Amino acid sequence: MKTVFGRLIVVLMLLSLVLSACSPASGAPATQAPSGGEGQEPAPSGEKVTITWSTLAGFYTDWAKNVAAKFTEETGIDVQIVEMDLQTMYEKEVLDIVGGTGAYDIITWNVSWKSEWANNEYIYPLADYIERDNAEFQVEDFSQALLNVSGMWKGEIYGLPYYTFTPGFYYRCDLFEDEGEKAAFKEKYGYDLDIPTTYEQMADIAEFFRRSPGDTLKGETLTQEFYGIGLMAGRFNNIFDEIMTIAWTKGGDVINDDGTPGVDDPAFIEALNLYVNELLPYAPPGSLSAGYDFVIGQLNSGQIAMTGPVYLDQWPNAVKTETNVPGAEACIAGLPGGGKTWAGAFTLGIAKSTKHPEEAWQFLKWITGPEGQRLFAEGGGSTARMSILTDNEFVQANREAVGHFPILVDVLEHSAKCWYTNYIHVPQAAKIYEEAPAWLSAAASGEMSVEDAMASFAQRIEEFCEGPCEIYNEGFPKPADGCDAPFITDKSHQLRKP
Repeated sequence: MKTVFGRLIVVLMLLSLVLSACSPASGAPATQAPSGGEGQEPAPSGEKVTITWSTLAGFYTDWAKNVAAKFTEETGIDVQIVEMDLQTMYEKEVLDIVGGTGAYDIITWNVSWKSEWANNEYIYPLADYIERDNAEFQVEDFSQALLNVSGMWKGEIYGLPYYTFTPGFYYRCDLFEDEGEKAAFKEKYGYDLDIPTTYEQMADIAEFFRRSPGDTLKGETLTQEFYGIGLMAGRFNNIFDEIMTIAWTKGGDVINDDGTPGVDDPAFIEALNLYVNELLPYAPPGSLSAGYDFVIGQLNSGQIAMTGPVYLDQWPNAVKTETNVPGAEACIAGLPGGGKTWAGAFTLGIAKSTKHPEEAWQFLKWITGPEGQRLFAEGGGSTARMSILTDNEFVQANREAVGHFPILVDVLEHSAKCWYTNYIHVPQAAKIYEEAPAWLSAAASGEMSVEDAMASFAQRIEEFCEGPCEIYNEGFPKPADGCDAPFITDKSHQLRKP
């Protein structure tokens, strides 16, 4: 079976050639010192500097271009944005950093890539920069959950979160609150239709709302298929994010405490079986090739009653449901099962291969700082700064752009106490993340059994780690007492349709 691993073999071969032929760029030492340190002097006065930022393509980056233009206006430092899709961004950035070409000054990474990049010194530690400039920068304003997960490695800060994709789920609250639907659900399942607190309840709701032409929904006869849930079951990284949120609630993890793979353990197998057998049957047929954008499109075109675990940053797109579907209202909730969910963020750091580390820091400090993040949020960007996430006046006035902020705050605060995974503390996390979709999608599509797919995935993890993985989790907080209790969404924090 052709897997992501095959693609990574090619990349590793290229890296081997690059390493044998190239040395790190002049002026880019392996360790970091603030401006004025050896090898890191800013550009001579009057010299025009352009900082290149490699980042994810999408509506958030479209608005970030405006934010970057503001930075250039204030500092005179140009910013060139190179947009990439998530499936190729890892490879392109690694090739540049290891090759020392300096094509990218600021790089964007997913949570799963941080451990490899920091461990291999692909990126600068930022402590000295932050200490120098924190009076204006205020690092303590970041969500602690996001900073810990996306930027910290062995107690050092290597990156700063600028955009959180922490998951929850969206649902049609006009359907969940319809008296006729509530009565029918209670009669069939014996409990009230409401935000699910377990994935078994989510499966019941998905089954309940699956309707065919001729059936009724909210008392109206349907003329097309209607589905209970939308899932990101395509061969993309999204499927890993989805299934992991379920596995954590079952006590599963990708890596066990002893460093051995956990994906073939009973808890993980149980989670994947629930996904394949109890959720997927009630999702649209296209789910097997779907990512997050497909699921959100299903929601705002009136095809599904709710999403599965999906990224809350998609609220500006999800809220379009209310415009596109007469009588619809979109609502946001935290995920079932104790609120154990990705505290995820796209994170920015300074590439070791940069020729302009000081100017790169100036841009990094600005776009993740109070002013840049405020401008970013005004365009619908999911900021990582708590002072903006909790600015009620701003949120109330901008529901269509940031209506997810109040629930996001609840999820982040809960995650800071209750979410932990060994997986993000192993240097092989990026390779595992890139490999995961092949095996998970094989199980979802029926190409392989759940058990066989996870046995093969576990074998690949052992190969990546050359035995048990080494876990570098020193100082990282473990879950507090009471974290096994259900996470209950506070509905008073939902910003309802006017």
